[in-house]
Amino acid sequence: MTDIASYKPRKTALCEFIEIRSLKCHVRRWGPADAPPVVLLHGSRDCGATFQFLVDEFSGDHHFIAPDWRGYGRTDWNPQGYWFQDYLVDLDLMLQALVPGNPATLVGHSLGGHVAGIYAGVRPSRVSKLVALDSFGLIDSDPEEAPDRLAQFIDTWREGPESSRPYDALSQMAERLRQTNQRLTMDKALFLAAESSRRRPDGRLEWAFDPMHRAPFAIAHRKAEWAACMKRIEASVLWLASDRKSRIDAEPGGLAARAALVKHVVCDRVLDTSHNLHHDRPAEVARIVEAFLSKP
Repeated sequence: MTDIASYKPRKTALCEFIEIRSLKCHVRRWGPADAPPVVLLHGSRDCGATFQFLVDEFSGDHHFIAPDWRGYGRTDWNPQGYWFQDYLVDLDLMLQALVPGNPATLVGHSLGGHVAGIYAGVRPSRVSKLVALDSFGLIDSDPEEAPDRLAQFIDTWREGPESSRPYDALSQMAERLRQTNQRLTMDKALFLAAESSRRRPDGRLEWAFDPMHRAPFAIAHRKAEWAACMKRIEASVLWLASDRKSRIDAEPGGLAARAALVKHVVCDRVLDTSHNLHHDRPAEVARIVEAFLSKP
């Protein structure tokens, strides 16, 4: 099996680094610098390159900007670990550096969509449009789980996180990605494996994200706090879901009840997709997102 990342991007990314809170942050850019900017925010254990397939399917000119979060991709790891609130501060400073002045358009997947949504409620004047890809908040954490969660948090710092598994070839990493998402074609899996891995000193490969990301956040999720942020969003919002059933769908009212918290929201689903809907059907996702972004 070949180790060549056979997916050929139709749009070339330009890469740069900026400093965010003493960390060197890697940023990808696609499209004309003078086109309307769209900031792309990736999910957990991922990197900015995850949006390549989606960017390739856009028909109009946009200036796409995809940073790697702290501890992911080519961005520096943080020696002090990771708290969810760090992402909010980082995003605020990223927008100040990358999209100064005017309100920004944000597209976030999973963790990235969760951060973008909360940020849009905390800084409502800073976000003009928001697209959340299969990212509509978490379910409430059980308070009874707090002691075990905090014990695991402490143990991770005392004993160190679980080490990343080494791989001998990109094809092995690509197969690992396909185990998680069976809809992912091999050419795309190889591309993602190449972009989200790094070479170890012994010559073998490992995932590029900091193993400390495997540790739980010390602070539990509270749906009521998330909902308070959703109510303050002034941006136009598109919630785009896969057609898989999630734990949110099992809640009273399901996704519609959560969407009702947001003033200006449109909900849609993309059939035959997984959590990574922008990998499974990028042309369809791009069509829906581009139509949403084109509205005044």
